[in-house]
Amino acid sequence: MDTANSRNAPCPCGSGKRYKHCHGVAAGAGDPSGLLAQALAEQRAGRLEAAESLYRRVLEETPGHHDALHMLAVVRLARGAPRDALALILPALDATGWRIDGMRTNLGLVLASLVAPRAPAGHARALARDDSTRADSPLVSVVVPSFNHGRFVERALASVRAQDYTNLELVVVDDGSTDDSVPAIERALGDMPFPARLLARENRGAHAALNEGLAQSRGTYVQFLNSDDMLAPTRVTRMVDAVAAAGAQWGFSGIAVVDADDRPLARTTGSRADTLLLAIEDIDREETVGLALVGANVAVSSGNVFVLRALAESIGGFRAYRYNHDWDFCLRALERSEPAFVRDPLYVYRLHGANTIVESAERAREESHQPVTEYLARGTSGAAFDNPLAPSGDALLTVAFSRGMAALLPVGVLQQVAREAAA
Repeated sequence: MDTANSRNAPCPCGSGKRYKHCHGVAAGAGDPSGLLAQALAEQRAGRLEAAESLYRRVLEETPGHHDALHMLAVVRLARGAPRDALALILPALDATGWRIDGMRTNLGLVLASLVAPRAPAGHARALARDDSTRADSPLVSVVVPSFNHGRFVERALASVRAQDYTNLELVVVDDGSTDDSVPAIERALGDMPFPARLLARENRGAHAALNEGLAQSRGTYVQFLNSDDMLAPTRVTRMVDAVAAAGAQWGFSGIAVVDADDRPLARTTGSRADTLLLAIEDIDREETVGLALVGANVAVSSGNVFVLRALAESIGGFRAYRYNHDWDFCLRALERSEPAFVRDPLYVYRLHGANTIVESAERAREESHQPVTEYLARGTSGAAFDNPLAPSGDALLTVAFSRGMAALLPVGVLQQVAREAAA
């Protein structure tokens, strides 16, 4: 365990941190015999019986040692004894004021083994109908926020022109581009067969550009489109069929992933393309589309959203997140209405060196905690969502526990469930 490689390895507690930044710190404090470090080494090697014995020795020497209690709970869970694990991890949480994310996450995994899963009533494929929004051919506004995608924006707009749906309008909002985006947009708008206009102004952020385009458009439904992505030629027709004609209020589709030159990206294991496509494929394994959406941003992008204008306006449009304005929008829309999902890859998502997410995957992940935390708080507050299929109550707790999201739940809710399970 003293080697650099061992200390740089992921901590076995499941926190996602390196051992040296997590329990490797604790192993050197309050553990003069080094037993905790030895136990962690045995646990990382999969020798759980030996690890358990060492953790118990730590507790004999230092009763109430919260790290030993926590990690022994993880071992007991792995060995098929979740009730033992619960009895161990609760005093560790109490000793640390329930402040340690890794402990709360592991408590959720313990509770997932003890609390019977409950699914929400109904099924995602049986959407509540709202025939007041139905029309044979409603006006659809395509809203394109543009920022420094001069290399790609003409291709994005060409994909709008190529739609086989004719009752369209196009609104492009350039968010202060400093490259040749504006001239490229002006060229592309010159021969559009439907109303099209450009609004160019100073930089205010993607969420502001999306909201401005929404406010300036007139369609009953809105199809967003990122300026570096593309729509399949049948995209709007298929989404009108799946959403408007079906009486739903919003939806999204599967995606195709391409590179900067429009070439499909290979799904190599662990690649960004593979991660995105695997998440979308998981939708069919869930009871509802909403269950999948709470666990991950399976809509992938704001550009993959097709939405009733009234719904978008009623939830206040997009909020000021740099990386997760799309997921936040979808979670708030989910509270109002279950999304329709079209499996076919009708949205072409481009991965290139200038994608915003490339800036910092870690910052994007940290930022995503806020909208998910807000959804979990609302969903476990006891208040009913307008969408009866939106995960809430016991079903939402089950999702949070089993998917390692317990640290994002309100502490009071987590404490109540844990105490009830212990009793």
